[in-house]
Order: sequence, then structure tokens, then C-alpha cells
Amino acid sequence: MDTASVVVPAREEGERLERTLASLARQSFDGQLEVIVVASGTATYRVAREHGAVDRVLADDRCDGPGAARNRGAAAATGDVLLFTDADTVVPPTWVRRHWRHYATTTVVGVGGPLRPLADGLAHRIRFRLLSDWWYRVSWPVGFVQQPGPNCSVRRSAFETVDGFDESLSFLEDTDLSLRLCEAGSVVYDSDCPVRTSVRRHEREGYLPLLLAYLVGYLEYALPGRSPTRDHFS
Repeated sequence: MDTASVVVPAREEGERLERTLASLARQSFDGQLEVIVVASGTATYRVAREHGAVDRVLADDRCDGPGAARNRGAAAATGDVLLFTDADTVVPPTWVRRHWRHYATTTVVGVGGPLRPLADGLAHRIRFRLLSDWWYRVSWPVGFVQQPGPNCSVRRSAFETVDGFDESLSFLEDTDLSLRLCEAGSVVYDSDCPVRTSVRRHEREGYLPLLLAYLVGYLEYALPGRSPTRDHFS
């Protein structure tokens, strides 16, 4: 039987997590699907424990960042394909199925898709289209592969081969994993598999400052002996 596991890191995300889990409960995947939440915060842990879509809840008392939380969830997962999304993200009913279909090609080790804003507004839609879709379409063909954390999946065997997420990175850990996965096989961008995610970070920091922060992070990532340190898990 086809088996897939969804890992959701959730830090102080009680109300938003409820919406994420509701979308995972509506998946049309024909195989065996499990949902694992790595939760920190009393309200978050309670929501995860009480929701019928969740198969396992892991308490994240250390709060070491998204990479560590995802690795911990992956270690507890049983699926042949590991999918990752965030606790402020809503996925469509076909999300797991669309990711899964790419793994029929044996050389595929990872899949990523675009992000759309949960909030209304033309400005949000345009900026997300540019920064969280077209940017990927331009950068992937030249080798700069970036599976976004809220919308990515990995073949379990390849995830183990590259030792998962680098827990020392609190920023661009998803990009780092994507680039290392390219050494194990091909990573596919599915432009027709979007998820909707919160704009709170963009509203709090502003699109231009956030874009500049990412550009600095990319440069730091590329320079020997440097790594991005900006904390974007909150």
C-alpha cells in the first residue's frame, strides 16, 4: 500500500493549526496517510491532541527551530513519502495526491509547489505570485532549487541519505535541504499544486524588508563559513 506522512511543526499556533488540520482531514489520497504534529505551547498541543486528523503528537519542549521540529516528526513517521507544511497553511484536498504522483518516477526525490496568500487583496496576490511562484520558476531551471517549507515533500530514502534538515540553520533550511537533495536525484516544481499560507510575516515586516532579508540570507548561504541566522520560526 502507498504510504505518506505529513509533518506539521507548530509553535503557539492553536487557532491557525485547527484550520491546517481541517484541510489535511479532507485529503483525497487513496493510500495510507498519517499526520504528525510537532507541537510547542499548551494550546497548540491541546488542539493537535483533540483533532481527529492527527495520528501522533510530539511535544516540542526544546523549540530548536523548524529544521529540528521537522526532523523529529520525520523520524517518527512511517510513510515512504514525507510531506511538510506549516501550522498557518491550508492545503487543497488533492495536495497529498498531487505530490505523490511525481514519485512514480523513480529518479524523483523531492517535490515543491507555489504559495498563495490566505488573506484577500490584489497586492498580496501579486506579490505572492512574483515571490513565491515565478521566482521558483526562474531559479529552479538554473539549479537554485528551493522547496518552500509549507509546500514540499521528500522521498523518505533520499531524506535519510542527505541526513534531513540542517538543524543549525534557522533560516533557509528548506532551501539547503532542496539543494542537497539534488545530489540524490531530481527535485520537481509542480506549479499546479499551490497551498495558501498566512501573510502575517509579510505584514509584520513588510514585503521589501523581507525580500532583502532573503537576499542577504542567500548571499550568506553561498559564502564559505557563513550561514543564515535570522529566526523566522515565530
